[in-house]
Amino acid sequence: MIQENAAVSLSVYDLSAGLFARGLGNLKRTLTKGEAHAAESGMAPAELIDAQLATDMNSLAVQVHWATEGAKLAIARLVGAAPTASSNDATSFADLQRRIDATIAYLSTLASLDLEAGLERVIEISHRGGSKKLTGGQFLLEFAIPSFYFHVTTAYAILRHKGVELTKGDFLGGLS
Repeated sequence: MIQENAAVSLSVYDLSAGLFARGLGNLKRTLTKGEAHAAESGMAPAELIDAQLATDMNSLAVQVHWATEGAKLAIARLVGAAPTASSNDATSFADLQRRIDATIAYLSTLASLDLEAGLERVIEISHRGGSKKLTGGQFLLEFAIPSFYFHVTTAYAILRHKGVELTKGDFLGGLS
């Protein structure tokens, strides 16, 4: 039990790599439920992997790709490394799980001090309308975390839309 008025100490690691790893672990469990749902209902796994919420939105596989890529690319920017994108070639639940496992493994190798230094680094984000410069802290709070959760949430919503029995607890990782 947490004591009342207990001080909470959070590091940049907790609020970046740790947050991404936890979200990816929850996504991994929802994909496991999706795969089980497909098997139990006789649905072809590709029907879930290729499912979209709308025709102008990306598929489940692409949402998982960008959740993992978003985490890796955000961390690369924070530590000042050249971001390198991975190919978007997952075609099975096993491929999606491997992608998540590899990203979580990468996130676990990071040093908190390297991430701490990234809070003041200037990061430039290019987008359709031009570009925007942010400090690492702004980048993390205004772009990287919201973008990550957009893709994780959309993956969850696709699975729910296709009939997979998921709860808020699955999304939160058992906290609800």
